Amino acid sequence: GIGIFAGVDYAEGQLIGRDNWGDPAFATIDINWNNADPDGRIASKSRRDYHWPLTNYDWESSSLDIIEEEGDDASMTVTGFGAVPNCHFSLINVAEHGVSYDLAGLSRYNSPGSGAITPFFNRTSTARKDIEAGSELFVSYGSSWFKNRADYATVPVKESYNEAERFLEKYGLFLLGNPPRTDGWKFNLFIDDMILKEEAQKDLWDIIKSFPYVSRARQALPATSGDVMRAIHRGIGAVEIENSMRSLDYLKEHGKCVDNIVPGNSTIPHAGRGAFATRFIPKGSLVAPAPLVHFTDKSTLIMYNETRDRNGKLIKNEKEILTTQLIRNYMFGHPNSSVVLFPYSHHVSYINHHSTEFNARLQWAKNFSFHNEDWLNKDVKFLDQQWRAGLMLEFIATRDINEGEEILIDYGNHWQNAWDLHISQWAPVDPEKDFNNYTHLTKFSPTNAGKAVYRRAEFYKSDNAPIKTMKEQETDPYPRNVVFKCRVDVDIGIGNYTNAPKTTPFYKRKWVSNDNKVDHKKSRKCNIIDRLDVSSDYDGNDDHPFLYTVEMNDVRKNQGKRTIYENQVITAVPFRAIDFVNEKYSSDMFLKNAFRHEMGLPDGLWPEAWMNLVPKKDDQH
Repeated sequence: GIGIFAGVDYAEGQLIGRDNWGDPAFATIDINWNNADPDGRIASKSRRDYHWPLTNYDWESSSLDIIEEEGDDASMTVTGFGAVPNCHFSLINVAEHGVSYDLAGLSRYNSPGSGAITPFFNRTSTARKDIEAGSELFVSYGSSWFKNRADYATVPVKESYNEAERFLEKYGLFLLGNPPRTDGWKFNLFIDDMILKEEAQKDLWDIIKSFPYVSRARQALPATSGDVMRAIHRGIGAVEIENSMRSLDYLKEHGKCVDNIVPGNSTIPHAGRGAFATRFIPKGSLVAPAPLVHFTDKSTLIMYNETRDRNGKLIKNEKEILTTQLIRNYMFGHPNSSVVLFPYSHHVSYINHHSTEFNARLQWAKNFSFHNEDWLNKDVKFLDQQWRAGLMLEFIATRDINEGEEILIDYGNHWQNAWDLHISQWAPVDPEKDFNNYTHLTKFSPTNAGKAVYRRAEFYKSDNAPIKTMKEQETDPYPRNVVFKCRVDVDIGIGNYTNAPKTTPFYKRKWVSNDNKVDHKKSRKCNIIDRLDVSSDYDGNDDHPFLYTVEMNDVRKNQGKRTIYENQVITAVPFRAIDFVNEKYSSDMFLKNAFRHEMGLPDGLWPEAWMNLVPKKDDQH
């Protein structure tokens, strides 16, 4: 595959990337449920029940510091540092952080672009240690990423290197004839003192590395006998770092620059963010590379309404399409092909459209080993068998582009026609009459089910005002999308039940210090039933002069094979233990009138071999 290399030195803790900008993230919602069989059997992307290679680039929402999920089953795809760098557990030198939620000034009340852009923005990365220019940049995928994928069954994980280091120590002692181990034994490793000469060592190491029973630990060992002595003296990681280094001249000749563009607010109305040149880019030169994840069936992006089967089971209603996944807006496609392509390089997702004033164009990559040019002549059945990325486009300047100019391409007539139709049909909603009922998956309510005007939950947490109780909310409610989660250890309860209770048990206690250990990722929905003013004891060092009583209903607790549900009331809960979160399916990406359409490629660029759908009469080529 490909990797990413540092073109400059980075100090430990320094933000990585041009002008310190991070990467966008893209939520995919209930993807397995929406690709289930008609009888409701849930499909699995990890089992490869349908073609979804993006599974190798998915992140859990919690890993991006996102408290609430957008849906019941939400995955996040991060481009740039979330997709391009490799993972090497002995060389990890980059730490990744959370995302921000930012709509780039687009409002559901005044912009037809609302719901059409990803709100997850600026996932930054920093150097874990000092990084020298020419070093490959490595991030941690986590050991489970490799352990849960059959294709990576022999890739070394963190513990593999510890085992490999122990083997190297035994191997070194063997070469000395297995003398008693002393602190300075490594300094005796001279060829004249070893029981095997250099050529014999090479032959033995070749046998070790080619032994038919492959393991993760064996794969962590140095590749050649020449690296073994260095690894014994200095450690496997030090040798791997030296082997992974590239000169800047080599990178300029063989690599592709990814820091020619950075995000900013677009000059195109309703587009949200755009990509802007960080330096002068001459006509005909590379603006940005765009490695691609390919999908062979764009219908996997469809999101359906729900219905009940004859047994009352909740299944998808194939007769009622609600929308498609938001990530579709960031893909390239063709109306006569089932294939769509998702570019995952730094900031290329921000490159916007202009049908006449564009300053860049797309072409297939040239003379780059990652790009499999022969795939362009293979049919869709062949692509369906490929689960790794292997294609690359390039954005090329069509004229000289000055520093600070926005990069624009032509998305094509099909996209333009779809946007023009969307603009003609879009109408603003009166904020004072919006009770958050016009997202796809919120139920209609003709009366006030919450305060009118959609407002994100984090607004209320930030103002440090007293939290309204359930009684107060009856006359002065929060917006319908705002709910509460409490950091409470629900396992502090009644304890084990000898017999299953006939009614739901009730348990009341005071919030204690152990509750504070509960991470916000494991917080639970709660209701605020009372508020206690402790301002007389408030010294300004705490975060809030009130304590709260909260209730949590139907708390599930597993005791062996028995499942018990409890109702719990917790008193003296501090403000810091209560999170304001947004209800699932309430954000702009679920708006009923949100725009969805893939981008087009220029005439002649889309491979004929991928044209597997019957052309429509009004298609324009």
